[in-house]
Amino acid sequence: MQKLLTSNIIPSNHPIKDLPEKLKIRYLKGLGEALCLIEPNSQKEQKAKFCYDVLCESFLGNTLEGGWEVTKDLRHIKKAQNLCRFGLKFFRMSDCFWWDVYRIAYQSELPIESYDSEFQKTTGIFTTKFREAAKKHFLDGGNGEGLHKTLVAQSKDELNFCQRPLKRILVVGTVSVGKSTVINALVGRKVAQMRTAACTSQVSEIFNNPFCEHLLYIADCKQINYSKKWDCNSNFEKQSLRFTGSLDSYPIVIMDTPGVDNALDESHGQITRDTILGGEYDILICVVNAPYVERTGENEMIEYVIHNSKKKIIFIFNQLDRFRPSNDSIEESLDSFRNILKSKNSDAQVVPLSAISAFLLKKEKNGQIDEFDEIDLEYHKKKLFSPYYDMGLYGTGHESGENDFLAKSGIINLENIIVSQ
Repeated sequence: MQKLLTSNIIPSNHPIKDLPEKLKIRYLKGLGEALCLIEPNSQKEQKAKFCYDVLCESFLGNTLEGGWEVTKDLRHIKKAQNLCRFGLKFFRMSDCFWWDVYRIAYQSELPIESYDSEFQKTTGIFTTKFREAAKKHFLDGGNGEGLHKTLVAQSKDELNFCQRPLKRILVVGTVSVGKSTVINALVGRKVAQMRTAACTSQVSEIFNNPFCEHLLYIADCKQINYSKKWDCNSNFEKQSLRFTGSLDSYPIVIMDTPGVDNALDESHGQITRDTILGGEYDILICVVNAPYVERTGENEMIEYVIHNSKKKIIFIFNQLDRFRPSNDSIEESLDSFRNILKSKNSDAQVVPLSAISAFLLKKEKNGQIDEFDEIDLEYHKKKLFSPYYDMGLYGTGHESGENDFLAKSGIINLENIIVSQ
């Protein structure tokens, strides 16, 4: 599923966009026939069909009726390859066609190699070279020589990205500790609901996809969706979108978990504890509420994480923006918390953070801020002007730049730590 979630389903500058609708249909019918031939009626086929339908909607404005079928003589595949590019009579579409076939097969993890003999029936002297080049490009690390240069450049970036190790980050915390705000701040947009009540009811995964401006998500176990808008109330399992900030170019998945102390549903806590024990992650981020760090629920969460996680642990000392210079010492609170960890034989890193400030700042940077957010952001910026609220200084020992509000929020320090692990 990672390949699908970290790819661009709709390639930019695709030559098919320049064809008249009649010829687009002919091309897409051939593509549908080739993909349907490889793996009909399976979970993998469902992913390929999803990619195909999205492509049809992008080029035609709707799905293509009768496009997902196999004819006895594979005539749709043959017709698609014989198309000429609009205005270029002697340049056929075989290179683009086979790039699309193998690209979607790769994204969907279809067993395409087993269908070489079938595909050979559809190619001749002038088209076999394009099929072989596409196969080598996606399956054997070929450079795509002979294929459409713009399309190959896109797929090279995606292939290189997918081949790098995926870093899995598990985020845990008690209800209302600010866990969802931390996730939203890392991603750079609202993907987790921020409320005072418990929201998350399952472990959900958020993948960084630097190649796609849209949102790709899976809900209800099987339903795959592709949209410009995301409803963070949806019960999604996995989703992918472009992260912003220092994490934007790294293969990263953030694993969101239910609050461990949800009084309305005890199963939420068990889901999170089982996930911690499972260890299927690289970094565990435990968000704690700095003003209420000594609460029973917080202590139990900290104890459980320290004694049951065998991976790198980072404690986020969140909501420090609620402290007041006249009553509280951020430095003393951090030292006290670090001493608590030492008493529990933990050398986990502690990162001071104002997650809500970081999230609002990223929304502003991405042009997603509304008038009410602007009021809140102005309030937080006024605080960040004061050295007292420089979370970057407390985290790194180095004073942040006067107008570098993201650094002052502490999010830059957190992202750098994640990248360096």
